[in-house]
Amino acid sequence: MRSKYGQSITIWMAIAGLAMFGLNACAKKQVVKNTPSDSDALDQAKLDEMKTDELDIHGKDFMESPNLATIYFDYDSSELTDDARKILSTNADYLQSNPSQEILTEGHCDDRGTIGYNLALGQKRSAAVRQYYIYLGLKPKRVGALSYGKENPVCGESSEECWYKNRRVETKVRTIKVSTSGSMNDSSGQ
Repeated sequence: MRSKYGQSITIWMAIAGLAMFGLNACAKKQVVKNTPSDSDALDQAKLDEMKTDELDIHGKDFMESPNLATIYFDYDSSELTDDARKILSTNADYLQSNPSQEILTEGHCDDRGTIGYNLALGQKRSAAVRQYYIYLGLKPKRVGALSYGKENPVCGESSEECWYKNRRVETKVRTIKVSTSGSMNDSSGQ
């Protein structure tokens, strides 16, 4: 016969063993790193407006424009570089002079990492670009953000040069017609 003490130790060892097994069985979560952004320069009211007044991009076709440059990101980052900010500033000048265009920022990643991780990182990248455009004066309701993660690469090789080309945000546009009554209509007739 076992003593009560022996039974207690056996029970506690079983519980500890199950707890250790549970900790080891859990997959390590991948987390997109928080990076400093231009949101620090914006007041809370502007940030709330940016979140609630995003362009509805569903069912709309956006196209590349030769007047808008693509920006690129460092590995595992959604932080805008100084070069990227200069490019986005030039893009914003063009977009300000074309108020009948709706804007989509498309975030992309290289093929390393999981699908979920890259979708989240691509969204952070596209949101950072959207936020910067708004910071530069574009209206929040004109700009939407979307992530493709690693699903639409421009280069398929496994090299740093190729991965760099895939870590990008493309700015695309959709022109809407302004009728003589002042209302906006879809230029594609949808």
